[in-house]
Amino acid sequence: AVVSTQSGHYGRGDNIDSLTELKDKLISAQHAQTKALKQRHTDVMKRWDKLIAESEARRKKLLAARDHFSDLEKSLSQFASLASQFNGWYENAEEDLSEIVFTTSVDECHRLRDDHTNFVESLSKKREEFKELEEVDAIIRSYHVHVNPYTWFTMDTLEDGWQCLLRSVKERDLDIDRELKRQKQNDDLRQAYAKQANSFADWLKTTKEHVSTNKGSLEEQRNLIQRKSDEIKKKRSFLGELEELSAHLEKAMIFDNKYTPHSIVTLAQQWDGLDQFTRRLLQNIKTQIAAQGTTGVDEDELKEFTIMFKHFDKDRSGRLDHTEFKACLRSLGFDLPVPAEGEPDRAFEAILDVVDRDRDGFIRLEEYMQFMISRTTENVTNTEDLAEAFQALTENGDKPYITASELYAAMPPEQAKYCIDRMDKIPDVPGGLDYHSFTAKLFQSNANTSLNSSTMSGTA
Repeated sequence: AVVSTQSGHYGRGDNIDSLTELKDKLISAQHAQTKALKQRHTDVMKRWDKLIAESEARRKKLLAARDHFSDLEKSLSQFASLASQFNGWYENAEEDLSEIVFTTSVDECHRLRDDHTNFVESLSKKREEFKELEEVDAIIRSYHVHVNPYTWFTMDTLEDGWQCLLRSVKERDLDIDRELKRQKQNDDLRQAYAKQANSFADWLKTTKEHVSTNKGSLEEQRNLIQRKSDEIKKKRSFLGELEELSAHLEKAMIFDNKYTPHSIVTLAQQWDGLDQFTRRLLQNIKTQIAAQGTTGVDEDELKEFTIMFKHFDKDRSGRLDHTEFKACLRSLGFDLPVPAEGEPDRAFEAILDVVDRDRDGFIRLEEYMQFMISRTTENVTNTEDLAEAFQALTENGDKPYITASELYAAMPPEQAKYCIDRMDKIPDVPGGLDYHSFTAKLFQSNANTSLNSSTMSGTA
């Protein structure tokens, strides 16, 4: 419209000039209607000037309207762009804030707190961006426009999202406080367990070293190991306290502890291993003391056997593997020739048939001592000696009967089972087995050889 008006203006300019020129010629020629011509020309010029003025005014209005709508278009587009950016940030932030607050340590919880603090501090910048959105929205509203064709977001929806975000920030802040409190309580549990676990582990290690390096006469060793055995049994209650602490850890879903490497399972296994080791050692010493009185083996020989075993028991496990056992025997003077390559070691295999009948790959101290005593003494020759040997295996060395647990503590399993299956039960004595009638039956059936080779290589 502006262009067409301007085109009409400039298109009719020559005609006006021609009209004016023609009017001037007629007046110069003193035309009869000169006065009317002048009036007519004046009217035309007034109408022309009015048209020019109105056209210019319209042009200015159209230009102003164009600028008006251009500014509105810019504001609508700017709002849509800013709203889209803000909503994208809001959705990501809301997703992060809605994550469950769960950590596994105080340090992790502190890191989570630091991240949350940094996020809260960044909200001031986002608030400035939000204010910019409000300012653009105010400009749009000044045009009395209520619908933005470039976005479905409105200031009201964005304001609702912002307020929702602020509420989520406060809720997460409280969640982190609760989690930090929980983790501090968990850390206290860890430290309480670790303090007792580390102390108990040190005691286990020290006690085993003390028992393993026990010196003195056999009677002195027996008395010390008996005291240690009693102490170990009393420590079971301490292990119970640890188990209770461990149960609290498990209930709190705590499966790691930087304050200790010791789990309740390993400590219980170590305690049980120490208890069994000490009982076997005590029974072995009792057997040695009994052997002194019934077989003639002197204490120096028994000490030599024990010292040599401990020398090759590098890890102090109370047992030797076959290679260590062979080296130990050679050190004690056993003639064990080296077999030819590819040939079986018949001499050593024959010894293993006696010492490691179940072929579990290890020779325990009591099996070793039984073997060494049997190799250095004569076989039991009468029921009295054999009965005394069984009596020495009882709890105090003076009971007229023996129990299955005492037999298993002193013998390899298959040997103990052999005796248990053949001993008569004593009436009115729960678990009591009659070793007197058992020894009598053995000698009556000429079972001396079988007894010494398969069941009693270490009882005498």
